[in-house]
Amino acid sequence: MSLERTLPTLGALGVAALLALVAPNAFATGDTGFYLGGGVGQTHGDGNFDDEAEHWKLVGGYNFGWLPFLDVGAELAYVDADILDGEANGHSASLDVESFQATGVLGWSLGPLGLYAKAGMADWNADRRGRGISGDLSGTDPVYGVGARFGLFGLTGRLELERLDTDEIGDLDMVTAGVVYTF
Repeated sequence: MSLERTLPTLGALGVAALLALVAPNAFATGDTGFYLGGGVGQTHGDGNFDDEAEHWKLVGGYNFGWLPFLDVGAELAYVDADILDGEANGHSASLDVESFQATGVLGWSLGPLGLYAKAGMADWNADRRGRGISGDLSGTDPVYGVGARFGLFGLTGRLELERLDTDEIGDLDMVTAGVVYTF
């Protein structure tokens, strides 16, 4: 085989190999870019305050999508949970918790489906009211969680489980169903 015939064949194989590397990346990763969204869910207090309540959440972040099948991102969130009829120290009480969260997100994607984990810190404020326990508390503590997502055309539905790990009010476990839109 002559050199004139081999070079075009090698060039075509090189282009095919490059397309094979790029195509899985475009198919496999979640949408790359800025995203905004929100969700609602259930919060369960464990420890010093024991009960369940609804919460709502606003999120914003950026997904870098650097590698095939791997999503890497950063996320900011605001969460508001109101436990109105809980129990603390054996007495009826209420708890209002607001937190601002900053987390890193690492996910595994297979097209529109994906799994992810997140970890970071939450700056929170809590207002406790009840017999013998009234007062405001605050702190900065770890927050971490796992989730699953399904995305199509920039719109992604998410289901996640997170824990705000505090000593002062106990652990808050949150299950959130939400939607984010990637720009």
